[in-house]
Amino acid sequence: MQIIQIIIIIFALFALSRAFLRFKDNKLTKTEFLFWAVLWVAIIIVSFLPSILNPLSQVFGIGRAVDVIIYISIIALFYLMFRLYVKIESMEKNMTGIVRKMAINNEKDNIKKKKNKIQK
Repeated sequence: MQIIQIIIIIFALFALSRAFLRFKDNKLTKTEFLFWAVLWVAIIIVSFLPSILNPLSQVFGIGRAVDVIIYISIIALFYLMFRLYVKIESMEKNMTGIVRKMAINNEKDNIKKKKNKIQK
């Protein structure tokens, strides 16, 4: 076993433990936890048995199994970045709507206070 394999396994175990703790604290749903658990366990398995990806690399016509991992990782990262972008845009729109409502309500309150002062 090479040093990089040991490092990857240790990191994957650490990440799996973090996912479990987040699930235990109800910060991850069951589905989210299962996704991360499957991902980290798969990384551990591939680290132990890198040759398990040889058939997959042959199917895609890629020379080395490690290249398959890199390609899949890049695609997954772009997809996750896209999802984060969409979520952030949605949150910004929600925040803008809330701030507008608060500003309008605040202005209405100020107008009412001014009217009350004038009437007194």
